[in-house]
Amino acid sequence: MELDNENLDFIKLINIKGNVDNITPHKIAVVAFIREYGLLKIEAKEMTERTMAPKYRKDFCILALKLIQCPDMEFKALEALLTDGRYNLLSVHLQNFCVRLQNIYINGVNALMDCVTSTVDKLMVSPLVDQPELSTCTITRCSVLGFYLRRIMLHFDKLTFVQLGSLYKSFCQYYQKGRPGLMMRSLSKEKLNNTETQNLSSSIVVDESRPQEIISRVNIDKDKIENGFEECQWSRKQAELFTAQQANLLQINPKMALPPKQLQKMIMQIINDIPEYPDIHFLSFLNCIRMKEFCGAQESMYNCFDRAVFSVCSSNSNNDRNKNFRYAALNRAAMHTQFGHKSLAMEAVREALATAQEAGDTACLAHAAAWGALAGGRARRAALLARVPRAPRAAAAAAQLMAQHAALNAAKPCEVFQIITKGESINYLHSMTDLTMAGLANTAALWGLYGKTEMASVNCQLLLNLNTKCKVGVGSAWQWGDTSATAGAGAVCAAAWRGRVALAAALASHFVSPPARALSLRHHASFSLRAGKWEEAEQSIGELASFDRWESQLLRAEMYFLKGDPTNALETLHDIIDNCKTEDDSLHYISLRLKAMIMISEVQHSYNRIQSTNIMLLNEALCLAKKYHMHFLAATIEMHIANVQLHMGCSKNALILVRKVLPSIMEHGSAYDVARGMLLYTKCRIATVSPSGEARNQVLQSCCESLDIVKENFGKVGAQSRLLHTWYLQAQLYHDIGNTVMRNQCAWMYRQLEKQLPLESIQISHILY
Repeated sequence: MELDNENLDFIKLINIKGNVDNITPHKIAVVAFIREYGLLKIEAKEMTERTMAPKYRKDFCILALKLIQCPDMEFKALEALLTDGRYNLLSVHLQNFCVRLQNIYINGVNALMDCVTSTVDKLMVSPLVDQPELSTCTITRCSVLGFYLRRIMLHFDKLTFVQLGSLYKSFCQYYQKGRPGLMMRSLSKEKLNNTETQNLSSSIVVDESRPQEIISRVNIDKDKIENGFEECQWSRKQAELFTAQQANLLQINPKMALPPKQLQKMIMQIINDIPEYPDIHFLSFLNCIRMKEFCGAQESMYNCFDRAVFSVCSSNSNNDRNKNFRYAALNRAAMHTQFGHKSLAMEAVREALATAQEAGDTACLAHAAAWGALAGGRARRAALLARVPRAPRAAAAAAQLMAQHAALNAAKPCEVFQIITKGESINYLHSMTDLTMAGLANTAALWGLYGKTEMASVNCQLLLNLNTKCKVGVGSAWQWGDTSATAGAGAVCAAAWRGRVALAAALASHFVSPPARALSLRHHASFSLRAGKWEEAEQSIGELASFDRWESQLLRAEMYFLKGDPTNALETLHDIIDNCKTEDDSLHYISLRLKAMIMISEVQHSYNRIQSTNIMLLNEALCLAKKYHMHFLAATIEMHIANVQLHMGCSKNALILVRKVLPSIMEHGSAYDVARGMLLYTKCRIATVSPSGEARNQVLQSCCESLDIVKENFGKVGAQSRLLHTWYLQAQLYHDIGNTVMRNQCAWMYRQLEKQLPLESIQISHILY
């Protein structure tokens, strides 16, 4: 016990330094700036019996608050801030400020002490209780400026003589690094207004030659400054304010936070000045998470909780110390989950769960269960998301995870959305805006998973138009984080889905988050593949691989297929199928597997004459799609089955199946899917039409009109090879009808388009769905 007490006392001694604010030359300059304004205000009131104009008072208060909260700046930067015109400041005020700094620089320590002590004596005199009208108090003791001046005065009184001398020498260096006298000369050339020149500036005499003489005469060697005074740029209060603002912005709107490189530079400055401050290490941890830097994130997290434990040890509280231990494990679980280290994340989750259960911390228990659900896979998710009493926020988050879990395990959509509705009711009841946004994003993703693209688009629009504006700092920030990225990605997807390529590109330029960037690359790769631009497609696929490996592999297989390389296409597709069978937890696990199976059937249909195995593969995919309630993928698979039936000679069965499925394709399909569906429907009608008669001509004329819709949609998405085949088919139909003029026009368009396309891109387009 004695040894423990000695260690605790040693920790107390370590932490004393973090609670002391250093007096710096910048703070002296701020005190002088406040002093001259207060004296000027008193003088104006006594001589003219009027107060200053509101614009001067307002801008002074804003600027003073900025100077108090911001870290120390060089004198050159301070001069630029005062004279750049952003703030309405009296010229006399700035002249008096320059004279005061020059006076300190010339007259030494005595003038420095007088500047600080006289400020408190002249501006913060206690108001008279009996005769308050005779009080000369300009700054109240409980105001922001009053607290600042009193704190400066308190620490100033504690300085030793050696430290005071070092402070003066540091001030001289600070003053010399700027442009002494330049601001005064620029101000002296300005014409002051009548009130200022008549009433306030008559006593100010500026000697322009004196500062330069002193500067040239006085030269202080930096190496001779004693080590008794330590200068820091950041105080504890400034660091706390900066950390709170940036952490809040990283959570609600990362775009408005400082850029990662600049933020890390300022973090290192604060760490250098206040190494014992744990929250700044946690801000560094968040910044590294944002940049996906594992080593920096791990080191920052360990530094944060090591210092937090030391600070708690000084209070001799075992409960607080255990709390830091369990939340350290919780943050470690979150970090490993973000980087995809699932086994390490589950170890941290088990540690956090054990310590939280021991302490009875339900909040930590709920958060640990949530991270375990994300990292543990489908097998452990049901156990971790068991029905246990939770706080409203934890219950709402658990509802979203339970909905995802139910969707991945083939639950009925009505049950999934019932769970989401329960979570949304909790969000609305307790006004949890961030979870409301997450709920809308989750709902849009689930509608997209089930193939209801219109409902997914509606939820994305609701999320984009959700008004959650709040004030952060001096500006306004929107509470958008990952949910805004999801909404932006959904908006880009909806625009590209309908063939509005220009709108999709414009929307993608406004969202630079990884989800939106990945979706933009995926649609650009698909567009390039349909247009036969292989180099652009391969470049987009390579960039997409860093965001979504298996989606890029699926597009690469499609590229091999369209270029006429079935061997590499099948090899890539079988790799995807094998991964999907072993992957334990993936939100696109089933949909990715179904897309790969559909593409395998396309390759086999194009290059293999035996279609029985193809039908078996499509039936297996259809069973999986119906089991997991993926209605649009099921409709797409049935269209492929109808295409195979058409080429096998079963045209009537194909027509019946297409008529059954086509409404779903028209309702929820993309422009490319609608064009393919209409084209297949037209082929089935042509195959089943009567050999001759007036009815045949009417059907063929109707098919020609349907092909106009097909051409329009293929043109939207740039599918040139499919558009070429459509022109050819329409020319043949007009020839059978006997419409020579339209036949010649279609043939001419076919010829013009054929000259622009390579031969390999149109070899198999006539048998594709």
